[in-house]
Amino acid sequence: MALLVASCSSDPEHEQAKTSGTSASKVCGGALDASARQALRNLAGTDQFDESTGADGAGQPRTFSVQNAVRHLHDEYRQRAACWVYRAGDESGKPLLEIRFSASQSYPAPPDREVSGSKVRYPVGLYAQVGRDGADLFFRCPTRAESKDAYIGDTKYVKAELYSTRAQLRGDSVDKDRMVILNSVSREVAQEAGCASEADLPTAVPDA
Repeated sequence: MALLVASCSSDPEHEQAKTSGTSASKVCGGALDASARQALRNLAGTDQFDESTGADGAGQPRTFSVQNAVRHLHDEYRQRAACWVYRAGDESGKPLLEIRFSASQSYPAPPDREVSGSKVRYPVGLYAQVGRDGADLFFRCPTRAESKDAYIGDTKYVKAELYSTRAQLRGDSVDKDRMVILNSVSREVAQEAGCASEADLPTAVPDA
């Protein structure tokens, strides 16, 4: 299974307007807990951020909310709610981080041993891994597709993806900070989807 840390990139085709001067407590629909807010400050070196706003080609709001993330779990990639966060004033067009959620039919089985030292696994959910360009987190969360024509049918799992290239990040805990952020937003999604009790997403991310 191809994981985000190896394949994800930001969507270059959407035009983005941005809100300015947003604090860490308000990004991603306010889904970051205290530890995740501090992790974001660590990675960015600031507490001022921009977020994408407006509507995408399908008419869906770009401003991220947990409710929209759950509503579009079974949709194709471009229709899923995404949280795009930038350092305030960054004109590079590259987000500091991008987070998406999707329904998943399966999750990766951890290998007996790690072949490459470039990826770090965490004991979070069913499978959690951080690599050079981002992080993946799979957790148990049964959800049903709203229609038989949905891009993804009924599933037992949810996949959380965070795209964030190491070259843009600061601090000495880059891997764990990214997982702390992804775990925090995932906890909110699990709560909204009604699967918090089985998702196995801790309030504090253990060390790898």
